[in-house]
Amino acid sequence: MKMEKTKNKIANVLKNASRIKILMAVMAILFSTNNLWALATGGQPGQFLVWGAGSRSLAMGKAFFAVSDDASATYWNPAGLTQLQQQEVMALHSELPPAGSGILYDFISYVRPTPRYGTFGVNLTRLYAGGFEKIAITYDATKTNIIDIQSLGTFEDVQMALTGNYAKKIRQNLSIGVSGKYISHRLDTSANSFFTFDTTLLLEGLNHRFPDLRLAFGINNLLSAAFGDTEDKLPLIFRFGSSHPFLKKKLLVAFDIDKNLKANMNWHIGTEYWLVEFLAMRIGFDGEEGIRETTAGFGVKYQNYTLDYAFAMHDMGLSHRLSASWRFGPSIVKNREDAVRKFLQKGIAAYSAGKFMEAYKEIESAYSIDPTNNDVRIMMDKLQTVVAYLPAATSDSEDEVAIRKGVVAYLAGDDQGAVNALRYGYYKKPDNLKILALLNKIEKDLGITLTEMYKEEAVGFTIVDRKIYEARQAIIDGKYDQALIKCQEVLNLEPNNVTALEIMGSAFYMMNQPDKAREIWMKVIEIDPTNRVVPEFLNQLK
Repeated sequence: MKMEKTKNKIANVLKNASRIKILMAVMAILFSTNNLWALATGGQPGQFLVWGAGSRSLAMGKAFFAVSDDASATYWNPAGLTQLQQQEVMALHSELPPAGSGILYDFISYVRPTPRYGTFGVNLTRLYAGGFEKIAITYDATKTNIIDIQSLGTFEDVQMALTGNYAKKIRQNLSIGVSGKYISHRLDTSANSFFTFDTTLLLEGLNHRFPDLRLAFGINNLLSAAFGDTEDKLPLIFRFGSSHPFLKKKLLVAFDIDKNLKANMNWHIGTEYWLVEFLAMRIGFDGEEGIRETTAGFGVKYQNYTLDYAFAMHDMGLSHRLSASWRFGPSIVKNREDAVRKFLQKGIAAYSAGKFMEAYKEIESAYSIDPTNNDVRIMMDKLQTVVAYLPAATSDSEDEVAIRKGVVAYLAGDDQGAVNALRYGYYKKPDNLKILALLNKIEKDLGITLTEMYKEEAVGFTIVDRKIYEARQAIIDGKYDQALIKCQEVLNLEPNNVTALEIMGSAFYMMNQPDKAREIWMKVIEIDPTNRVVPEFLNQLK
């Protein structure tokens, strides 16, 4: 339809102008490229971008949306840029079919990952067709007969897209990418341009059953705007891709679909198999209702250099594509690890000093640098639990010293030590219900009995005093196992409580376990050499 309108427009101009410029490139481009695109795109603006980028992806039938692990991710899926650990440059040059058409397609991309701020990328895509003759026609007075044709030289058709990209991991296995594109089209003296945005997501690993499955989602041409000699609008395009490795990750299979809201849906499928560490073979297909293009190729890798070749077979013949890439500079893995370590050290120092909110911010910064670090994520989650109840505990009072010990143990994975320390801190200051709330939260998460709100039975009669009393009473009642439990609860709070140790030794003695009784009583002597009661007990064991 669009091609017919263009023909009619040219015919009308020829009839009504005495001296005009005939743009022969319009016909050349319509017949050499748009027919190839017509089924998939309807001849819409910006369609030179469907030619793809990077011979590796082209050899895989353009099924690269969920792969995107090289510099061509700036073209396919900016979210995939988070997979790159070094700077990378990629370049492609190709002559589009039919052979000898002189239509050149070029792509160059640069990616720079950073350890803290995400990954940045930029690419330039260009379609060039030149050498078209421009002429002027002079009619007679009747406007029907041509009396002169004059050559005015040649002109060219240049379409170009400059794209800036940004990507960042927002969770351990989820990355988000955005890109802004400036697209320009110059045909002789006519020029127009577009500005648009794309956004994509990359999910690496669906669950524990499919850890290597990758899924990608994206929308192209969001919030686009047009400028210059055009009333066209860039079409909204939805994209989905998946990929999965097999055979110990030697074989990669990928499948993509994309849906232009003003055209039919396209599909792409491709495979890549690494014969040896440095040589890969590839094959792919892309189409609509049937196969539109069959592709194949190979890739050679040496250290940080890669050379990829692809050829495509379609209705217009055979075309060849060649691209090369180079990875350089230090890997960001070490820099990322160093940055994470620095924030972790600050965080540990902060929460050890009772500055829990400050520690949370430091650990959060570490996690933002490396969302794949599960240990950092667990620490951040635990600190978030702590600061919800106690933002800080920095004084030298017994209860806050116990809180600090409890938090340190909690973050170190010593759950029992954390519970014991926080219980002691609460018993030292029963009116601090925030300690009890944090303690109960941790106990609930561990699935153990919750500590109840403490009520003093008499002035100066603490929870430790009550448990000592209960332990003594259990000895009197002959309930030695209960006495041991009560004494252990006291020792969990005060490991060097001499009275609790004395009673525990007595319980073992009454249970006819003299060796354990001696061991406990000897510990009392170590703690309190002036103790006068225990030596008498020990004499009874001789």
